[in-house]
Formats: sequence, structure tokens, C-alpha cells
Amino acid sequence: MEERQSKNALNRKKIVLRIGLVSLIITFIIGITGTFAFAKEVTLKVDGKETTVRGRIFQNVQEILENNGIVLNDEESANIDAQTRIVGADAIAVNQKATGNLEVDGKTIHYETDVKTVEELLVENNIKLGDLDRVEPSKTTSLSEINEIAIVRVEIEVESIRKEIPFAKETKDNPKLEIGKKQVIQPGKNGVSYVVEHILYENNVEVKRETISEEVVTPPISEIVEIAMNEPEEESPVVEKTPIVVETPVVEKTPVVEKTPVVVETPVVEETPVVAEIPAVVETPVAVETPVAPTVEVPDAAPLGATKKILNFTAYTATGNATASGVMPEANHTIAAWNGLPFGTKVYVPSLGTTFIVEDRGGAVTEGIIDIYMNTYNQCIQFGRQNLEAYISY
Repeated sequence: MEERQSKNALNRKKIVLRIGLVSLIITFIIGITGTFAFAKEVTLKVDGKETTVRGRIFQNVQEILENNGIVLNDEESANIDAQTRIVGADAIAVNQKATGNLEVDGKTIHYETDVKTVEELLVENNIKLGDLDRVEPSKTTSLSEINEIAIVRVEIEVESIRKEIPFAKETKDNPKLEIGKKQVIQPGKNGVSYVVEHILYENNVEVKRETISEEVVTPPISEIVEIAMNEPEEESPVVEKTPIVVETPVVEKTPVVEKTPVVVETPVVEETPVVAEIPAVVETPVAVETPVAPTVEVPDAAPLGATKKILNFTAYTATGNATASGVMPEANHTIAAWNGLPFGTKVYVPSLGTTFIVEDRGGAVTEGIIDIYMNTYNQCIQFGRQNLEAYISY
């Protein structure tokens, strides 16, 4: 009986040992299987060198790097966030951060970033570009190739300005004048034009101007000067020398000189008092009177193609502002007219002996009314309102 009990006890011990051994083997097998089942290989690239490392799928990037002796400093970054688990990653790259300076709107921004291109850097810093703005270098440039970036703000303005057109100078020869003297027979006067320009600004600095259009309102009047140009004209009394040559042979020759009186007797010169009668033709100094007709106003009077009208004339004086055409008004020059007469239209008034230029408008200046600019209020009062004959050249 005792022997049987001892055998049963021995058998139970053997069974327990077998179960423990089997459990140990199973645990070992499960551990090995789990290690391989939950492990993952990823490619690790540092400073351009690639290696393959192993980690568990639930480890994050930072743990993988630390397990491989890599600790990121402030100037380095990984292409994947440090807390990302490697279950979804196949490669981890450690790169140096891009650093440099960004010039924009008068400020310098020092950047230290993980982004790769200039465009990404602008987005990261919330910098927006206008339609004309440009980036130096271009937005597609890699930050690894540069460390200086500039934003150039570009603007274009349209400006309308009044310009004077310098008058030309003409010189004519007048041999009747004394040498070195001259006389002005027509004074010069600058013209007026309106110019539209495009002005290009870069970072609020003007870099270029371009004329888009130009309209001449008043053409310039050339200055004409007469001057004696040919000095030898006085020294050419060669005629005075030739009589000397003629006289010497006549004296030395035979008294044919006595016969020459016959020639003297035929003083057709005396008979040519008929020529003296020719002054009768000269007596028709209607030509002399004609200078009265071409008065000073002739160049302005009734130009070819001018339209004759009877207009109602009034007057106005200084307002302190430029005219509607942009120029400052001038007495005996500027008039305000209705919209039917474009700026630059000439209006000649014979009774005033003046050609005026349309350079202004007025609320009360309706069709048929012309408002003449004058220097003083008293002049305007004295002029009053008059119906005058006028010649309009469009």
C-alpha cells in the first residue's frame, strides 16, 4: 500500500514537471514569435548615409533614433514627427535645418526651418505676394542652396503732368544789318503738352518712367532772329579799284578822249527822265499802303478753316487752382468754354486782337458763352458781358 502511494506521488511530480517544461517551451516560443511578429525594419538616413534598423511597430521615431544612438540637436530635424509610431513609416531621414535671412517690407527675418523650398518658407511665415511682386531667388529654389532671400514689392502708378515744349530758334541772314548786330523779328514762346506716364516703384523707390501718351495743347512758336552773317560784303568794293585801271589807259591814249564827248552827248541818262517818269508807276504806292493791311493780328486772324461765330463773352479771375485741363490760367491766353470745344481749341477775337486757347470749363459756361481769364476782379467788372465776333479753329 505504501509502495503504491509513493509511486502515485512520484508520477504526479513527473506530470507537474512535464507541464512546467511544456509551459516554459510554449512561453519561449510565444516570446520569439511575438518579437518577430511585432518587429519592423525601417531605413535610417543620417548625413546622406543609409542603414537598416529594427524596432517594434509601437515604438515612435524618437525611440528608434535613441536606440540607435542618435539624439537630435536644435539644428537637426527628422522628416517624420518624433512622436510618430513607426508602424506607418518606412524611412526616417535626419537632416540639418535650413537657416538664413529673409528680407521683406524693410525687415530682416532670421529663419531656421524644416521646410525645403522658398515657397514653403513664405507660407510658413504667412508672407503673401502681390500680382507684381517678385522673389529673389525664385519660389522653387531649395533652401539647402541659399541663405539669403529677398521679397521685392512692385507697384505701378499712372501720373498725368503738364510739360512745356521748348521753342526752336531760327536765324536768318540780313546783310543790311551791321556786323555783330541782330534783331528779333518773332519772339519765341514755349508750347504746352499733357503727358501720361507709368512710374515703376520697387520697394517704394522709383526705378523707371515710361511715357504712355502725350497731347500737345499749345504748339511752340519759334524765335526768329535776323543777323548779318556775310562780313566780306563791305570789303568787296572791287568796283572802286576797277575805275583806277580804266582811267590810266584812257589818259595815256590818243586824244580819242576828245571824241568820247560824243558818247557823253548821248546822255541817254538825260533823256531817261522818262525813267524819272517811271516814279509815276512808283506813285502807285498802294504797295506802300498795303503794310497797313497786314496788321500784327494777321497771323491769327481768321485762319484757314476757321469758323466765324458771334459769341457771348464774359470774364473771370483767379481761383487759386489749376484749370480743368490741369494748367494754371494765364491772362490774354486762357478761356473757359463749353464741352463742344476741346482743350487746345484756338479762338481768335479781332476786336480784342488776341487768340485765346480753351483750357478751362465752367458750370455757367454753356454753348455760345466764352469766359475770359483776367488778372483782377476790376478788369472783369470793366469788361462785363459782350457779344463779339470770333473765329474758332478746332
